[in-house]
Amino acid sequence: MREALAEARMGLGEGECPIGCVLARMERMEGEAPRIVARGHNRVKAFGRKTAHAEMVAFENAEGAFPIEASDIVLVSTLEPCVMCLGACFEVGVSLVIFGLRAPADSGTLRVKAPCSPETRAPFLMGDVLAEDSRSLFVEYVRGRNGSREVAYAEQLLSLT
Repeated sequence: MREALAEARMGLGEGECPIGCVLARMERMEGEAPRIVARGHNRVKAFGRKTAHAEMVAFENAEGAFPIEASDIVLVSTLEPCVMCLGACFEVGVSLVIFGLRAPADSGTLRVKAPCSPETRAPFLMGDVLAEDSRSLFVEYVRGRNGSREVAYAEQLLSLT
């Protein structure tokens, strides 16, 4: 999660909503940490795409980093994934999603369930990991800003958490 928080800080420094993500593979020797294969932070403003969420950017950055049939992928995000990003986790074969701050207004984890396809599986979900660290980045993000949709989203998130 600390690596995902570092990504969120990078996004904050670029004026983006402070959400960071890392993808890791669990294949490792005993006692070793999972191997990070890709990183991403929100790039909605930079790319001019509403779909450039931290998780989607990390998936794009992971191209070729694991085989299509991999089942040992872990996604770590500073914010609870939205419907789009959680749906991508189902399709990619992520086995574990770890997130920091909950997103009550648009929670993907409460609204999405895996389809019945034999190729798709739902990942195990673990939330509230270093949630206060993630929340503090949102507090910093809204300080001194106003008027944009991203700031309105961050303000709403802070009011609900």
